[in-house]
Amino acid sequence: MKLATIALLGILLLGSFASIKAAGPAGASQVVIAYSGGSFLASDPSPICMFYPVLVGDLDPKSLFAGLGGPAIDKEHAYLIWVSDYSMQVLPPNNDFPDIDFLALVPTGTATIYYTNQPHLRDWRNLRFNTRSTWGEPVAKFVRRAGLFTSAKGGVSGTFTFTADLVSSSNFVLNGKPFNFRNLIPHGMTCSETGAGASEAGTCVAVGGGQ
Repeated sequence: MKLATIALLGILLLGSFASIKAAGPAGASQVVIAYSGGSFLASDPSPICMFYPVLVGDLDPKSLFAGLGGPAIDKEHAYLIWVSDYSMQVLPPNNDFPDIDFLALVPTGTATIYYTNQPHLRDWRNLRFNTRSTWGEPVAKFVRRAGLFTSAKGGVSGTFTFTADLVSSSNFVLNGKPFNFRNLIPHGMTCSETGAGASEAGTCVAVGGGQ
């Protein structure tokens, strides 16, 4: 009886692991994340950039959000959020690019994806004051490589491209199914975003191959 129980448990564990691995890594340059969010440049102790994914791999977008009577697509209902430290080194004006009003280097930093199955408990009022205890469980950590932020004349909107190397991740259950970012983007991702004021949106593509 005990041997049968152990064997059954082993089969269940193998099945769970297989479901985590089933999707396989994304191909190079395949879109893996689309997102919306905003920057909190006045945060304490340091500025942060926050976004929430509206698309992750081939997951049903509805599985990324909570809500009674159907998910609401906003940060208050997002199971996953990305939080990154953020700073800029403004560059002098460049006369060779008269239509570029603002250039800034964004140095290398860190970023974390947080997960919670109770997004309504996040304290958005104090997000800029580093209340990370409400953000959820860290399920993926990245090194965000340096990039260049450019803003068109008038400074109404800007663009920013960066690569984020995945340095660690852990299994978690999303909408009843096991998931691990390492199985989707083992080499990390490159993201391109457009910002208008404190709001931003963008897409990320997988880096490297599926090995």
